[in-house]
This record gives sequence, structure tokens and C-alpha cells, in this order.
Amino acid sequence: MATDGNNEVYPLAFAVVESESTETWGWFLACLLTYVTDRTNLCIISDRHRGIQSCFDDTTRGYLQPPLTHHRYCLRHLVSNVNTNFNSVALKNLVWKAATANQVRKFENIMDCIKNVNRAAYDYLKEIDQEKWTLVHDHGHRYGVMTTNLSECFNGVLKGARSLPITAMVMFTFYKVNSYFDDGLTKP
Repeated sequence: MATDGNNEVYPLAFAVVESESTETWGWFLACLLTYVTDRTNLCIISDRHRGIQSCFDDTTRGYLQPPLTHHRYCLRHLVSNVNTNFNSVALKNLVWKAATANQVRKFENIMDCIKNVNRAAYDYLKEIDQEKWTLVHDHGHRYGVMTTNLSECFNGVLKGARSLPITAMVMFTFYKVNSYFDDGLTKP
């Protein structure tokens, strides 16, 4: 999923694969960056799935390296992981505030609060490249978008299609995307 110039959701590419893996993510990302868009400075926001991460860590995949693409983490997934690991709503809220801070001073103050609340959580966050999860260290690549909510919403629309035979799944997706564009064009 992407956003267009009017900040509207834009379905960009779909794939049907057997499972999420380094191989399938590598194939999908290569197709996306070869056949769908030739833009540079493309920001790809994802969860921290090992298959996706392996693709971006593989320096032989030059098309997945800056300045062509910039990989960032979904804040909703990161906060969920923090909550799962440290079981604290207060900590979860502090992580969200730190990630969305737009000034280094504010970010550092919130990180100090996190350190005082839970040193292990602070250490966990310090192990993650700040450029990947914080707005203030992002260099503007994510254009303020902090989550994969766009994709998750569209996944919800397509959820019923997952159990269909492959041809029916592709047709269902095709018609849903067509109706999405048709609705967008006929909006007043």
C-alpha cells in the first residue's frame, strides 16, 4: 500500500505466496522495485519479520539499500512487542511518545523516562537502530507515516479471500481493488 499526492490510500502491489520467508519477501521486493516503481528514496515500512529484515540486511540486494530504499519499522508493531515483552501500558505509551517525538531533546527526555521506568526496556530499544523506529532520527524518509495501518486495513478487507482457491482469491482481490478505485473516483 502507498499514499498518493493527496494522502489517499493507493494499492500498489499484491502477491500470493506460500509463506512469509526471506525468499518470498526478496522476490516480492525485487518485483516491486523492478516492475512497479523506479522511484528513489522509497520508504518501506514493515514489521520486524525475519524474512523482511534479512532482505534489507543483505547488502548484495543493492536495490534495497539507501538511497534507493529506506527500511523503517512500524511503530504499532514495535509498541506491541514492547508491551508483550515488558507488560506495561505506561511503558508502551512512553515508547509511542519517544518514537513520535519531533525534537531530539524531547526524544532524549522520554528515553530517560523509559530508562527510569524499566532499564531492560530501555536497553531493548537502544539495541534497535533509532533511524528505523523514531521520527526524529528518520531524516524525513517516512513522511511522518509511523505505522503499516494502511496495509493492515486493506488486509482486513481481503481477509475473507485467504481461504478461497487461488483463482477465486485473485478475482476477489481484483474486484475489491477495482471497486476501491471506482468509489474513489465517484466521491463528491
